Amino acid sequence: MHILQMSIIELKGLIEDEMESNPTIEEEQYSGPSLSRPNDDENPNMESFLTKPPTLREHLIRQLMIEAKTPIYIEIGQEVIGNIDDDGYLKATAEEMAESLGKALAEVEEVIAMVQGFEPYGICANDLRECLLLQLKAQGKKDSLCWKIIESYLMECGKKQFLNIAKILGVSVEEVKKCIHKISGLEPKPGRKYQDSRNDQRIVPDIYIKKIDDEYSVSTNQLDLRPLRVNSSYKNMLKDANCDQKTRDYINEKLKSANFLIKCIRERQETMQRIMEFLLREQIECIEKGRSYLRPLTFKDMAKSIGRHESTVSRAIANKYVDTPSGIYELREFFSGKVAPEDKNKKDSSVASAKTELKDIVNNECKGKPLSDQKLQKILLEKDMRISRRTIAKYREELKILPSHLRKT
Repeated sequence: MHILQMSIIELKGLIEDEMESNPTIEEEQYSGPSLSRPNDDENPNMESFLTKPPTLREHLIRQLMIEAKTPIYIEIGQEVIGNIDDDGYLKATAEEMAESLGKALAEVEEVIAMVQGFEPYGICANDLRECLLLQLKAQGKKDSLCWKIIESYLMECGKKQFLNIAKILGVSVEEVKKCIHKISGLEPKPGRKYQDSRNDQRIVPDIYIKKIDDEYSVSTNQLDLRPLRVNSSYKNMLKDANCDQKTRDYINEKLKSANFLIKCIRERQETMQRIMEFLLREQIECIEKGRSYLRPLTFKDMAKSIGRHESTVSRAIANKYVDTPSGIYELREFFSGKVAPEDKNKKDSSVASAKTELKDIVNNECKGKPLSDQKLQKILLEKDMRISRRTIAKYREELKILPSHLRKT
């Protein structure tokens, strides 16, 4: 499971470490069809990126390995961290993860609480209120005036209803304003500082999809991750009658470790192949034409089709990329909720395609007369996407698109 969740860069590093300590492992030379990467000659070597600052996930996993009490906590912690988005917010409920992992809800909740104590403070929150409270808790300011304001009057803060807050809490308006100033200094997106390090890393696809004539082929990346094999000379040493017991024990231990690693990597590749073959069937229009053709798809759909657990699917697609005729995609992009059409006889659209449409509309709007959320809603309705104004505002925030009055130039 740990190897399955690794990106190809992380796995490459693990293999290099293992090869340094285990002489029985060696790489096979790739003899298959020629593969190429976009702008391959212009990109620096992959190894140069292994010393980059850690991503948010890597930073949290390191803390998990230190703080986790048992292997079960590590397993649950990896699932929790895998469901934290780039801004640092938890995007799955404790109930969903408990069901996915087959673990007790109390255990999952305990691990979530543990991860919420990790740095950067405010991480793994369900919403902004919890995020800010976690930061105050880390500062030892639980039950302070700032805490009370965030806990019960965050919406009123946004509306600048300082007098009402002061009256209810029995404090002066100045005290409320001082607290608001302190609150404004907290980080609403605790994962933000790790996004640059993630964006700096070169994308290395795990899988390539190529179209030859009218047929698509799916192949795993054999350029950056060559197959491994056991060095046969060490097996031959065991047949030598002059080989002493200490040497035999050492070789047997290393061979066992090598065979286990090779087996895990082979299973990882097989799982990735099955996942991509499924996605090729389900998202063929997107792969051919681009992101606006994404269909609604869930982890449950895939898990049922390929005979794997949902948690396995979630781990398998984490930090993985595929190179397709229409561009490079992160595998997570292929999974999206649905948006109901206005015409009930037509198919549902995906949330991802709705966001793509929204982004395209805003990019092409008149800069002097930006479109309001109401007008965006009307345009999307004309494209057979029935979305509420509140949801449009939510999508707009997720896409980092400002409100219309702030987009005017």
